[in-house]
Amino acid sequence: MKTANYLILLGLLTVSLSGFAQKEYQFSLDLTQPKDDKLTVELLTPPIKKKTAVYNLPKIVPGTYSINNYGSYASNFQAFDKKGNPLSVERLEKNSWKIAKAKKLHRISYQIDDTWDSPEIKEDVFEPSGTNIQEDTIFVLNSFGFFGYFSGMEKMPYRVSITKPDGFYGSTALVNQTKGNAGPDVYVTSDYHELADAPMMYNRPDTVWLKVGNADILVSVFSPNNKFATKDLAADILPVLEAQKDYLGGTLPIDKYAFIIYMSDRKDLTRYGALEHSLSSFYYLPETFSAAQLSETMKNVAAHEFFHILTPLNIHSEQIGNFDYIQPQMSKHLWLYEGLTEYAAHHAQLQAGIIDLTTYLDRQTEKIENARTRYSDTLSFTLMSENVLETYKDEYANVYEKGALIGLSLDLKLRQLSGGSYGTKDLMKDLSKMYGKDKSFKDDELFDQITKLTYPEIREFFRRHVEGGEPLPLKELFANIGITFEAEGQKQEVEKAFGVNFALVPGTKNIMIANTSMATDLGKRLGLQPMDEIVAINDQPFTVETYATVLQSYDEEFKKGDVVSFTVKRKAAADEASEVKLTADLRETTITFPTLEPVASPTAKELELRKSWMGDSAR
Repeated sequence: MKTANYLILLGLLTVSLSGFAQKEYQFSLDLTQPKDDKLTVELLTPPIKKKTAVYNLPKIVPGTYSINNYGSYASNFQAFDKKGNPLSVERLEKNSWKIAKAKKLHRISYQIDDTWDSPEIKEDVFEPSGTNIQEDTIFVLNSFGFFGYFSGMEKMPYRVSITKPDGFYGSTALVNQTKGNAGPDVYVTSDYHELADAPMMYNRPDTVWLKVGNADILVSVFSPNNKFATKDLAADILPVLEAQKDYLGGTLPIDKYAFIIYMSDRKDLTRYGALEHSLSSFYYLPETFSAAQLSETMKNVAAHEFFHILTPLNIHSEQIGNFDYIQPQMSKHLWLYEGLTEYAAHHAQLQAGIIDLTTYLDRQTEKIENARTRYSDTLSFTLMSENVLETYKDEYANVYEKGALIGLSLDLKLRQLSGGSYGTKDLMKDLSKMYGKDKSFKDDELFDQITKLTYPEIREFFRRHVEGGEPLPLKELFANIGITFEAEGQKQEVEKAFGVNFALVPGTKNIMIANTSMATDLGKRLGLQPMDEIVAINDQPFTVETYATVLQSYDEEFKKGDVVSFTVKRKAAADEASEVKLTADLRETTITFPTLEPVASPTAKELELRKSWMGDSAR
């Protein structure tokens, strides 16, 4: 009897555990079996209680602020019951599929093409938020590009099994549940949001682990021509990470983080950058960078992306906490997520002495100039944020310019009101305590909550300069720390810009001069003319495949007095085009530009406030 009872109990337990195990998404992806540059995604589905179910791949993901339509890259979508019988599937639009008789649903299968190498699919996915399939070489797996969810079931657990080629390693912030090489890599997340927030890169590894305070930091680099090594990049960013740890009070709000870095050897590369995640960041950068340029880029970009461990990880609105991947509602607080993050990335370097005050102020004048010349300086920042997907999409990049200046202004205002004892990094700590990872703030209440934590004057600051379109009070705020701001100052610089528009020669990969109406003095002295077909710049062949490298080399290497050359094909009347070599020397010019200069003799009060703002670097 006891044996029988034990068997009954064991049977009940087995049924119970089996039922529990099925209440999760069980994905599998085999990287050893790509076909036609596609991978097959298999899903054993959780139980569906409704007659029909809608399966989705995201239209948009957090941090991108653009429509990407990842469903466009899915094909051959099929659904089956437990016996392998197909179920009826209807594609609703680019990103969603409706499955009939969903209570019988057991398995889904579909193929995914990569976003980096599918020109026939007319979407424009920024590479750091995309996917890449290179058989036996590398797989870039932004999870949201492969794995989806059923409407209303985003909060269920996920189990993802990935079979990898021999010798490959998966770089990710997720924890691999498989020990050693016992089988496929297995990752478990609490819900879809956690999975979508975790990019992976599979390749033959070049990795370094760093210990920064309480956190283990993975740095993983793929450099196709082995131009760059992870150990060098890790050494570059370590001082920045240490500075950020100190900036946050000596400890980090995370235990693990991953820097995943892909160096592209594309010769026609025209854009690069990074995408932040809560516990990782993915970088897409040119392998044509010099070591110095890559080092500087990584320090600044990594500093920005790493600070997202504060926001939106621990400080975010309901729009982010309950992100809708198909019909997103944008938060009005991009000044916080991106602007204040960008400010902190540079401010931490100043406080740690990684950069000096002159360098810091030069960076701010660049932001001031960019904000007022490239974007609307009178547009409400909250209005822009709420409508950034469509109406104001061309204003988005201002989050790194004016958004950072809002952070700077808020910090200086808080220090002015507190006598130097309270700034934005204190505010971020207080907001993290108030909200945290699992609690979202209401978009319309954040300014009032910040005011309660600080001073009544801060509400007026937000009303006028963030919700409203009034210019930031930079002159007044900088004066409080003994720094003079001139909006229309003068600056000496070597003029390198040509002031002409380039265009493709129809039907070719060659580049021509399209317009010279805004030619600079250098462009005029070169004698550039519309319809000139550019053969070479500085004796380097100049085509759509090489122009980024050529212009980068010019910008980095040429200095005052150097001679710039253009070799062009120029047609005279009905004659055939002949090659002409145009030359001009680089000269200094005076331009109108914002200036920031420390006063020669600051008052004791100004100096004290400046010291509180600069931290140890002021001593």
